[in-house]
Amino acid sequence: MATVSLPPLRVGLIGCGGIAGNHLAGYRLVEEADLVACCDIAPEKAREFAARAGISDACSDYREFLARGDIDMVDICAIDEVHAEIAVAALKAGKHALIEKPFAMSVAEGEEIISAARESGCRAMCAQSLRWHPRWRAIKQAIDSGRIGTPVYARYSGPSSPFWRPEQIDAYRDRPPEWLLIHNGMHSFDLMTWLLGSLPVRVHARSHPGQEWLPVHEYVSCVTRFASGAIAHTEENRIMPPPRYPLGNEIYLVGTAGTIDATDRLTHFGDITAADGYSLLAPGSSYALTDPDMPFACEIREFARAVLADEEVPIPLETSLGVLKAVLAGAESLRTGEAVSIDA
Repeated sequence: MATVSLPPLRVGLIGCGGIAGNHLAGYRLVEEADLVACCDIAPEKAREFAARAGISDACSDYREFLARGDIDMVDICAIDEVHAEIAVAALKAGKHALIEKPFAMSVAEGEEIISAARESGCRAMCAQSLRWHPRWRAIKQAIDSGRIGTPVYARYSGPSSPFWRPEQIDAYRDRPPEWLLIHNGMHSFDLMTWLLGSLPVRVHARSHPGQEWLPVHEYVSCVTRFASGAIAHTEENRIMPPPRYPLGNEIYLVGTAGTIDATDRLTHFGDITAADGYSLLAPGSSYALTDPDMPFACEIREFARAVLADEEVPIPLETSLGVLKAVLAGAESLRTGEAVSIDA
């Protein structure tokens, strides 16, 4: 996509919690969008974030943003349960919307966002920062170039150090056991959908409770069938800290003509074995928040460019809805113990 020489989008960020800091780092590296205001239901949190961002415009009610003519886009970083409500209201008010995952908590909410975007003519996208990480782009390029033929199987594990803390129990006390899958599974299911080039059609999931004081299960394993016939085994794992905090990723892909084996546990990130021999994936895999091409900067930049050029966004909402359906099917499978098919 060519760079668009138009005034940058004026952005209001909603929800000033943990992930908002990564978005802030992204805006500092992006020319196509300016963070001009922030909002949080806790006024002091909004003020603190504004000070970090070097802006003075902070409020506690996102509806104030929607009535303003000097905000073009909202970046929704609030808690999961209000993503859809805010996104629909923003789109109906004529604001473009970048929505942290999960972009909705139900299929009905996801469909409502799609309808609101279509009717308003505004752009909306579920933020999936991992798609812009150099390691995953190298793997995607290898697949798309035909190096391993048609992908038929993937095994992915995304362990991270436990982020639960006893002093934060109020934040998780009322969460269901499957919340880790709903909140973090959007990443792994989106990665598999993107890499395999196909939407999920059936999910079978199992989980493990982890810490006694925590209602949220800390380990979830899913076996997923895709429309292409490919199968993926994915893990959400907060029990076993990875070798590199905060992210550790391992993936093994089998195609009809080769394999990709990639893990943070190697001194290099990964390798490809195919008909033309054995080779390493591109080594560059920086996740530094000051890197101009770090994932959060890239997703913001490409979304903003699509808006400015009036083009389709990098991740269509329809794709994210298919991913959400798979995550919700996994949650149902955890509750019932049975494999769950996904409605088209």
